[in-house]
Amino acid sequence: MRLRKKLAIAGISAGLVISTMQSASAADLIASGSSFANKYMVACKAGTGHNITYSSTGSGTGRSQFEAGTTDFGASDAATALATITGKYMYIPFTGGPVGILYNNPAIKGKTLKLDATLIANIFKGAVTNWNDASIKELNPGLALPDKAITVVYRNASSGTSEGFTKYLNATVPTVWTKAGSSTFTSSAPTLPRNKKGAANSQVLVNTVKNSQYSIGYADISDASGIPGLAFASVKNQNGEYLAPTAATAGKFLDGFTTIASDVSGVAVDYTKVVAGGYNLSIFTYAIAPLAGGKKTTTNYAAVKDSVTYLISGCTKGAALGYSTLSGDLKTAALALAAKIG
Repeated sequence: MRLRKKLAIAGISAGLVISTMQSASAADLIASGSSFANKYMVACKAGTGHNITYSSTGSGTGRSQFEAGTTDFGASDAATALATITGKYMYIPFTGGPVGILYNNPAIKGKTLKLDATLIANIFKGAVTNWNDASIKELNPGLALPDKAITVVYRNASSGTSEGFTKYLNATVPTVWTKAGSSTFTSSAPTLPRNKKGAANSQVLVNTVKNSQYSIGYADISDASGIPGLAFASVKNQNGEYLAPTAATAGKFLDGFTTIASDVSGVAVDYTKVVAGGYNLSIFTYAIAPLAGGKKTTTNYAAVKDSVTYLISGCTKGAALGYSTLSGDLKTAALALAAKIG
């Protein structure tokens, strides 16, 4: 069962979820976290039957705020342990999608840049500093690449997108990206580029690339698609194919992961997995969901359960925004965790 194409099943599940929620009163819920998932949350929250105020703070802040008891639930692109509330939370996957390598290079406007993991790593650690570098020319012989310095734009706060991005690099080209993946880009980068700019969240990163000619960055495609002057690179996967970041190519890759390692560690993603037509630089987004005894004593657990269940199986608006839909065994496992909320 494909992650991205089981909308009929999702639709049936949505009907069951909505009928359940209609029997309960709408509750006010506070949530924060993943900027990667922000547009998914905005598009889907009304369908939960509850009034959700979601702040796109970045995954790290979302985890911190949930752990501090200031939110009812959170969203994170990485299942990172919350040390002070052990046994009182779960990470539940509810969607996924590609991390796109976006760039602003007016000299190649309208044409597609090809990158592989080695070249991406070398650019983001500052080893490749110019657009007409021989390694970029080798992969893009048909492009008239300019003699311009590359400006690298990265997330400068704790970010699940950064964690997925750096884990991908360390897994696929460990001799080039020699440090372990981290939610803080500067902690994972073997070295930092000379020309660099930090951005607080995905939306700020996209705007920074948009406003900085000859720059390059990484972000979810929902924030950057259709913006004049920006384009996404086609990235070589482990099967040797150059693929654009889309809901379909990400779904093809993410479909290969059908189990949740544990309710606090999420899905074990193998970025080196060979999947024909699959875009390997893809991540899951998790709901940080409460169990009994959590720090926020006023949380309406039933409303959180409704909401997370709907995010997993009820919302069909994500695909149009570039998000992949859970299906098959992974969806079943995620729903089983959602049933434990409270």
